Amino acid sequence: MAEVEVVEVRGFKLELRDTVYKPAEDSFLMLDVILSLGSLRGLSCLDLGTGSGILALALARLGCVTVASDVSLEAVNLAKRNFSLNGLSGEVVQADLTGAFRDRSFDLLVSNPPYLPVDEAGEPAKAWSGGEKGRAVIDRLLSDLRRVLKPGGKAMILHADFNEPSLSVELGRRNGFEVRVAGRRKLAFHELFVLEFELKRCE
Repeated sequence: MAEVEVVEVRGFKLELRDTVYKPAEDSFLMLDVILSLGSLRGLSCLDLGTGSGILALALARLGCVTVASDVSLEAVNLAKRNFSLNGLSGEVVQADLTGAFRDRSFDLLVSNPPYLPVDEAGEPAKAWSGGEKGRAVIDRLLSDLRRVLKPGGKAMILHADFNEPSLSVELGRRNGFEVRVAGRRKLAFHELFVLEFELKRCE
């Protein structure tokens, strides 16, 4: 049976399980970037690969009409419980990346994808296993990003320095996005970046 704990993280009450990715420095960097955006009232927002749901909770608290998704059914059920624990509203669905969503669905997409350069299977390893260079999930996400964003929409996607974020910048610009670094954090052995992809309205 999975070990369960309930903790308070940055003002959110979270039930955590050892079979679902627990918030760590990457989550906290993403959370800081989201909270710096201010009010998101009325926007449609997606937290892709939600895990415990902490980023989706932040989006909902800022006023987003929020959808959270994860390929893991355990994560989906956990995120639903955490929405309830915090008295927030949001839809939580099981989905493999963006394939389940309609064209031009979201004003804002956020994702802390699996980015470690390892190839491991099973729960909970698939929450961090990003394949060679840690780009397997990142590249899949970027290839369909334009389709699911509304014109002028934005995506915030976490990378580490060993993911070669310059490749994501180049790919984004080729696909009609303006790309910038929205946040960064230096850790002991690597640096984390949040890249912001903004879809140009004229495209």
